[in-house]
Amino acid sequence: MRRRTFTSIGSAILVVAMVACSSGSSSSTATPASTAVGAFARAHYTTKLAGICPNPLIVQADWLPEADHGFLYQLIGGGGTQSQYTYEGPLGSTGINLEILSGGPGLGLGVSQPSSLYVGNLVKRVTPDLAFVGTDDAIQYSKQFPTTAIFAEYAKNPVSILFDPARYQIRTLADLTSAVASGAKIYVASATFSFVRWLIGQGIPASAFIGGYDGDLDKFVGSNGSLLNEGYSTNEVYTLEHLTPNWNKPVGYVYVADLGLPFYASAVSVATNRMAALRPCLAKLVPLMQHSLVDYVTSPGEVNELLADFNAKGLGAPFWHTPADLSAAANQVMLADRLVADTGGTPTIGGFDMSEVAADISQLVPIDQAAGMTSLDPDVTAGAVATNQFIDPTVGLTR
Repeated sequence: MRRRTFTSIGSAILVVAMVACSSGSSSSTATPASTAVGAFARAHYTTKLAGICPNPLIVQADWLPEADHGFLYQLIGGGGTQSQYTYEGPLGSTGINLEILSGGPGLGLGVSQPSSLYVGNLVKRVTPDLAFVGTDDAIQYSKQFPTTAIFAEYAKNPVSILFDPARYQIRTLADLTSAVASGAKIYVASATFSFVRWLIGQGIPASAFIGGYDGDLDKFVGSNGSLLNEGYSTNEVYTLEHLTPNWNKPVGYVYVADLGLPFYASAVSVATNRMAALRPCLAKLVPLMQHSLVDYVTSPGEVNELLADFNAKGLGAPFWHTPADLSAAANQVMLADRLVADTGGTPTIGGFDMSEVAADISQLVPIDQAAGMTSLDPDVTAGAVATNQFIDPTVGLTR
């Protein structure tokens, strides 16, 4: 499932325009290691990648620049080159450049994250080396565009169902079912998204879903909270509570993972047919990503200012703004809700719980088959969708 369905920008402008009115100053209290932009990256990401990795190394994000991609921008830090849908610069002092491509309107209509690794980014006309791919999409396209995830930014998926806590208290699937039985509708980007079809399979009537959500929180606000809404806990919650004058009050949310579908979001992935060629690069690159994720969530100030500046210039898209206080709030949610967290028997960050990947396959393959999808391999395995072979078990938040 991609970050948003990019159908039109008209309704998205309504909510993001309110975000744009917010101050661009950071509310983060983290102290950068140096006042020189990019200095931290140059000092801390020093593994030699020249002659081992593609140069530039091109990574396709799954939406416009935001805190959910912060660890990737951390590898460059401030001071990189900004252009429409692109941020690029030296990847620390590794000897190569990193080029980060925006998703959504920066990817091109009709292109999925998995397919971008095969057919390329239609806007920039380049084929990325890596892309952010949710495991649900990896399963759905496992035959047509097979991908293997190599790094999990999120231990828990931030995709949530938002609700007005004055009307509803939703913590479980039974609570959600009860809310729908009382007349609540759920506004989602698309009724074809895997988690929506999974909810339907769990007994939520298909008639309860309204498709077309692309950031237009005016429907949630206009319903006075009677509508439930798809969203990211790292974005829409703070936007509604602090940056939406017609609401600006508490918002409740329940994670889809806590309802029973813990698929991985925004997992850095490679086209499976390029795995062998990129293996030497990935063995050195993935531990750098582990370190950059720890560094970003514990001291996000430099990158959050970069994201605010990039989007304020309209380089992500004219309607997309990420003031630094929004990103700082996202960082707090990432840690408080253990979205970014150590996993495994030893405290390690960035790896996959392969039993969860297998459980996702067992739940989603029958749903995709029932929908008549021919893009998936019905015999796909967890080891084909994700791997921990490049994860350094000594890198974690608590070490």
